[in-house]
Formats: sequence, C-alpha cells, structure tokens
Amino acid sequence: MPKMLDKKALKTSPSAAPSDYERMYSGLFRAISEQKLHPGIKLAEEQLCEAFNVSRGVTRQVLQALARNKVVTLEPNRGAFVAKPSPTEAREVFETRKLVEVALAAQVVARIDAAGIARLREHVQKETYAESNNDRSEELRTSHDFHVLLAELFGNSVVYEMIRDLMARSALITAIYERPHADVCSHSCHGDLVDLLEKDKDGFAPAMLKHLEEIEALGFDQYQLSLDFFEVLQHCRGEAVLVFFQ
Repeated sequence: MPKMLDKKALKTSPSAAPSDYERMYSGLFRAISEQKLHPGIKLAEEQLCEAFNVSRGVTRQVLQALARNKVVTLEPNRGAFVAKPSPTEAREVFETRKLVEVALAAQVVARIDAAGIARLREHVQKETYAESNNDRSEELRTSHDFHVLLAELFGNSVVYEMIRDLMARSALITAIYERPHADVCSHSCHGDLVDLLEKDKDGFAPAMLKHLEEIEALGFDQYQLSLDFFEVLQHCRGEAVLVFFQ
C-alpha cells in the first residue's frame, strides 16, 4: 500500500526525521478522516508536539502538508484548525469524486481478481459488524475506507492517494452535513456494488455513479454537526487524540 507521506515536505526539510513526520502525519490524517477531531477544532502546536513527542519543526511541516491536502486550514496569527468545508466546497468535492471514482470503477473491472473481490467482501462484513454494534465511529470509518480500498486494489499509487485525500475531505463533509439515520453509503450499498463488480462488470461504473449521486442528493445546505458526530467524539480512541479533549 502506498505510504501516507507527503514527500514534498520531506524533500524541502531534510532535517526532519522521516519516521516522526510520517507517524504524526498518518496519526493526524487518520484522526481527522475518522472524525475523531471535529471540524473547526484548533490544533495547538504545543499540544501536538507533546501528544506525538516530536519537535515544533516537524509539527509545522505536518500541518503545512495537511493544509495542502485541504483537511487543515492555517490562519495567520491564529494557528491551525481542522477544516470546515463550505457548501460550495462540499459540492465540488463530490463533483470531483464522481469524475475520479466513476472513471476508476470503469477501469478497475479489468484488474480486479478473486482475491480482490474477497478483500472487498471482507471489508463489507466489517461495515456490517460496526453497524450491528451501533459503533458509529467505526461504521463511518469503514464506509469511507471501502472507496479507498477499491483504489488500492486498482494498483495505481497516484489514484490511491487522490481517493484517500478526497475521502478525508468527505469525512469532514459527513461530519457537518450528515442527515440522521442516512445510510446511502452503507454496507448494503457497498455489498450491492461488490456483487456487480463480480457478476456484471458493465454495470459497475453506472452503479458507482448512482451511489455517489444518492449521497450528494442529501444536500449540503444545513451547516451543523450531526448528533451522531458528537457521539463519535465521546468514544474517540487513541492517546494522541484524547490529549486535545483534556
């Protein structure tokens, strides 16, 4: 699997320890994409340094890299914050997802093998398990990761990184605009997609487009955190994340 690493930041800052940079970047990226750090929360440098046991220089490199990926915003004289996508940005993200993911769906059918289908079905089982256990945090994470896994199975690192970053931004959008009990990106939808990928390859790309359009149709006009999202925060895991709520 391609590494979650911003190579540009490493090249421009050779003094940074790559292991510290990658560990911190991966940890923060995951916490944001899994909605353990909610949109708008301030990412204080001092707390970040302490939480990840890294230097201030590494911390600034990571924040700059996350800002380039649009999951963090840097405000002069105020610091870094988890991004809060506007309705316009939300619509643009989904427009981009339709362009990229539908094209990916049209191409992946020629590369996917039985082992890949098995991995997708195993992943759908994880989504089902999370939903049956009312674990909303895990349900959201596995739902988004289904799309990332599909890109991984395609075997193109550039496409993988693009989808991974788009899904991180989609997680922020979900946190703000999600409708209660909305399940259009659920395990049942993904299970149907896997069935098509295995049995009706010509129907897979159109089905992916319909899937994304159904999510987009929920709308991006109500700018508020969902009740389910606050539940996610109450059950956030990982010492590095919990530091921010103490």
